[in-house]
Amino acid sequence: MKRKELPPPCVIAVDVDGTLHLDGVSNTRLITWLEEQKAAGYSLMLWSMRGEEYARRVASHCKADHLFDLICSKPGYIVDDMGWQWIKQTRVVTSLTRGAG
Repeated sequence: MKRKELPPPCVIAVDVDGTLHLDGVSNTRLITWLEEQKAAGYSLMLWSMRGEEYARRVASHCKADHLFDLICSKPGYIVDDMGWQWIKQTRVVTSLTRGAG
């Protein structure tokens, strides 16, 4: 029996460097979009390979820390019965990471 494809969960994970924060400048285009998604009922997660404290500092600098339900480090390990198959249910948005201001 073929497994039914599920819609993506209403959770958006946002990276810090090159995404929320572009060369020291807040990505206001992304922040506006995140405000819209939050108002639509999405949960927002901010993460950084540089760790939770760094992610918190940048979110505060960008005046966006109030948007996030969770601020954390990027995961170093993922434990999932589906291995990497879970990624097929995830959409990547890159159009909001080009150009800040």
